Amino acid sequence: MSTLVAPLPRKSAEPHKGNFPIRQRTGTASFHMSKAAVDFGLEDLERLTARGAVELFAKLRWGSFTHMGCPHCGTHDKHYWSATQLRWKCKACDKRFSVTSGTPLADHKLPLVKILKMAYTSLTSAAGTAALQIRRVWNVQYRTAYVLEQKLREGFMRGFNTGVLAGTHQMDGMDANGKRYKEKRNKPQGGGGAPRPTLPAALLKPKVDPETGEILNAGPPKPFKHDKISKQPPDRRLVLVLRQDGVSDGKGAVSTRVSIALTESAATVTATASTYASAESRFYTDEDPAYARFSKLFAGHQAVAHSKTYSTPDGVNNNQAESFNRRARRLLEGIHLSVSNKYMLDYMCGAAWREDTRKLSSGKRLMSAFHLLLNIGQSRFWRGYTQGKYREHEMLVEGPKPASPRGKLKDAKPKLPR
Repeated sequence: MSTLVAPLPRKSAEPHKGNFPIRQRTGTASFHMSKAAVDFGLEDLERLTARGAVELFAKLRWGSFTHMGCPHCGTHDKHYWSATQLRWKCKACDKRFSVTSGTPLADHKLPLVKILKMAYTSLTSAAGTAALQIRRVWNVQYRTAYVLEQKLREGFMRGFNTGVLAGTHQMDGMDANGKRYKEKRNKPQGGGGAPRPTLPAALLKPKVDPETGEILNAGPPKPFKHDKISKQPPDRRLVLVLRQDGVSDGKGAVSTRVSIALTESAATVTATASTYASAESRFYTDEDPAYARFSKLFAGHQAVAHSKTYSTPDGVNNNQAESFNRRARRLLEGIHLSVSNKYMLDYMCGAAWREDTRKLSSGKRLMSAFHLLLNIGQSRFWRGYTQGKYREHEMLVEGPKPASPRGKLKDAKPKLPR
């Protein structure tokens, strides 16, 4: 007589102890382990010839290898192809052009195949690759690897971090730079069920009549915490992220937009949301009072009190925005280490692109990045960088702010020996 073995009990869908719900799988991990995640590799690039690279770039830029628009006069036709020069000659203006003319890769010195290999090394990593690492792997100068990575980020900033989103969005801010930005990390901010400390009545901020400007309860001076915005470190920067929820429940965000601001104030968060979200959108944020105006500007706004819970029983949370902040923190503190305020937006746009293309195969991610890069026109910030031409401002929500260069100036004189 055979003995039947009782089957193992199936996992219950009920919440765990402590009222923490079971985390719903998004399918990202299983995708990365599947064959569909890797359809293109360095071996494929090794087999790519110089003409094959030109054909690939032409299809990414114009959608065709035979018909394209002349970068000089704009004439769209079947121009004369030169197989020896790997260039075309325009039928209208008789000028010659290559597949990179009028793009950030114009006047490149490296072969296109090597540019693709260097970019593949950076774009296929989860949080980016440092320029020093690319230099070691491909035996190029540091500024060559650095400028190539920054041109890719310019493609993300000008070609990807654009457009208006509609739907349900989550928004949050993160301290990215500044002398004191780490003070808040891993420290309680009044949450965890502990009661928040209250100021004595004698130290409360004086109330002012909005009509007359008269002080209603004249008394002691304002405590130290008031007017804290004016006391922020001058190099402090915040990353404001807006993420659109996917239609499928539990599948994560599908679109990401970022901006850099000096403070997480009502003006900066409203400007960011108005730039990237339509009036029909709905927002999920934390309890920061800076988002109080959203209920009047958009179709809906709900907040979650992080001092009490991560998510409300009806599903209101900003976990997708918090997830982006965590990955951006890993990029800033674990990969690139020393990101200046001037180029903070470039790095964050690269992080946003990585988030939104996380379920694309390696080959499609490479094609997506170069499609953006080849269709934004000439580089605005990195053309002539090695000759001393640097961006003179940082791009903030509040407006451009002058920034000093970190590299060698064009007219710099060598220092005398000590």
